[in-house]
Amino acid sequence: MIELLELVGLGSEAAWKYPHEFSGGQKQRIGIARALATHPKFLVLDEPTSMLDVSVQAHIVNLIRELQEKLKLTYLFISHNLSVVQHLSDRIAVMYEMFERPLHPYTQALLEAIPVPDPDIKKGEVVLEGGVPSPESPPSGCRFHTRCPHVSFVCKDKEPTSIDVGGKHLVTCHLVAKT
Repeated sequence: MIELLELVGLGSEAAWKYPHEFSGGQKQRIGIARALATHPKFLVLDEPTSMLDVSVQAHIVNLIRELQEKLKLTYLFISHNLSVVQHLSDRIAVMYEMFERPLHPYTQALLEAIPVPDPDIKKGEVVLEGGVPSPESPPSGCRFHTRCPHVSFVCKDKEPTSIDVGGKHLVTCHLVAKT
């Protein structure tokens, strides 16, 4: 236990603290240490930087990178924070498309939602209407058609096929197929 605490940047004294005595970032480090206890080669990291302030996020991202190199780990990193995803990942898949050259309307909306720290830069705000479809009972046709601002009749009736648009970039969208 002490070795794991030190591996994630907490000292041995952390073993004697109560849970309420840890900050959010320290709790995240403990969660990572717990995940490493069984010596895995593959880890699923689901929102490991959410609910942390930016400076603490940076420390956790650096820790994740260091552990990946040191322990030869493979990660499946799940996050809504696309800036962190882009920084950490070798390959990126957004639910409907790859990160580079956003061709799918969902990916375009996600990228538009990334905050820009410069108040002089104005981004177009894309608002997705409707609710997220149930994975247990997906809609017919394209699974995104209930929220897509470019929906057409074919989207509602026919499931799109994945189209290779080059560079291992697949897009599953009728709109892209037409261009």
